[in-house]
Amino acid sequence: MRLLLKPEISSWRIFNVGGEGIIGDFWLPPLIVLIALFLFYLEGRGKFRPIYHILLIGRHLVITGVFIYSSMQSNAKISFGTWGISPDFIWLVVPLAAFSILAIILVIQEIRGHSLVPTFKWNQLDWKAFGVAAILFPVTFIFFRFGEGFNWLVKIAVVVTIIQWILLSEAVGRPDFDAFKYSEK
Repeated sequence: MRLLLKPEISSWRIFNVGGEGIIGDFWLPPLIVLIALFLFYLEGRGKFRPIYHILLIGRHLVITGVFIYSSMQSNAKISFGTWGISPDFIWLVVPLAAFSILAIILVIQEIRGHSLVPTFKWNQLDWKAFGVAAILFPVTFIFFRFGEGFNWLVKIAVVVTIIQWILLSEAVGRPDFDAFKYSEK
């Protein structure tokens, strides 16, 4: 959202691919968003669990690998400009590696049948969560528009965007959380 609504403060770069807002190599952020939403969607559709497992572990290993590689570069930093935080890549390698290991362990447990997996119909979405995420869009828009630099209005907009992403992941990933149908492996 910040790339679209506050491009002047949204410069980004991954290796030699980057830009400011939607100017530059803008194909990468939408691709990352589409892959993330596809993973959330595929998660709750039991028939294609092996594809989900491969994509989940692959995504974790790629991200962890990029951070390990980047941490070996001189003066490699990652910046969360909205919050004024700019740590070295190495500080993010440990939690990312832990998440990768956790994903691998959970996939192995699921394959061995140690955990029950909720499954949903292919056309099933949680329209209530999706609707709340859509209703929050004007709030995000207003706070990004009236905010300047990284002031408190922009920080509120970023928090609302995070809430929207949580709602979207629930809407496509777990469309009917109260009525699980567990698949037995």
